[in-house]
Amino acid sequence: MSSISNSLRQINENSWLVAESLLLCHKPVPDSGLASWSDGNGGFFVLSDASTFPSETQPLSNTGKIWKVYDAGGASAVWRVGEAFIKLKETISSDATKEHTTLEYLRARQPLNFRIPDVYYHRDLGNRYLIVTGGLAGRTLNETWNEMEETARQECVSRIAKICMELATWEGELIGGVDGKQLTDLYLLKSSAKIDFNPDQLLKNCEEIGMDCSSLVFYHCDLGPGNILLDEDDDGVSIGIIDWETAGYVPKEWIRTKFRCSSGLDLSERAVESAPRSDWRRRVSQELEGLGFSDVVERWLTWHFT
Repeated sequence: MSSISNSLRQINENSWLVAESLLLCHKPVPDSGLASWSDGNGGFFVLSDASTFPSETQPLSNTGKIWKVYDAGGASAVWRVGEAFIKLKETISSDATKEHTTLEYLRARQPLNFRIPDVYYHRDLGNRYLIVTGGLAGRTLNETWNEMEETARQECVSRIAKICMELATWEGELIGGVDGKQLTDLYLLKSSAKIDFNPDQLLKNCEEIGMDCSSLVFYHCDLGPGNILLDEDDDGVSIGIIDWETAGYVPKEWIRTKFRCSSGLDLSERAVESAPRSDWRRRVSQELEGLGFSDVVERWLTWHFT
């Protein structure tokens, strides 16, 4: 099996092999019976099972039709394909809640005060999971932070904190995903512990940290600047949120704690000039404190690294 980073391979000018099992084609018209989406220029991409397999494929060409936008060192990768994104990732747990399930749950809870992507296709591929989602209009905070005035930055911080507060009104019965399966937030495990996202184990961990687990609330769990998009139109600035793969029900204190402890929520190096990369999560943490959210970051640090 090829590495995730190299899982999208060129067959010819208008076709690609995806994850060694799916055929992606660029066509003039969509196929109503298959996953199809616009290329943004009048054509369409169509995804189907590969009935035959080419004897030879090549790395992606520089045609501009498809390009990789994210690579997590072989654990996951994302490609921009026309007006959609193909994400392929290693499955940490076979019993984890899948991202398409969470997005379906969110869509059923509309109206929301933020945008979420459409799901065009999803597939379990053994120890890997593939999802194709529609793109959201706008640019990520990593792309816009340097250009934003201070008032615009703080307005975005305030809106994300209020979104966290809104989602925290949705309560669940266990520490896990929306379907009762596992929530794969590695920060809820000790750094030296084996991977175990069983809801009972996560409850034990959260109680050891000292969090109040009497009620559990919904949280994205990965609200970094790369997962938040801003789009400005005549009605103002709208917010889009992507990458819901680790969302689920957690103790309320985890919301602010995650912003304080996770460097994964930092701004990218190119997004900041003079401010520290932690500026985004520091601001959101402060805003959440003003909304009544507490945290257990000191206890988490002691627990996580022992």
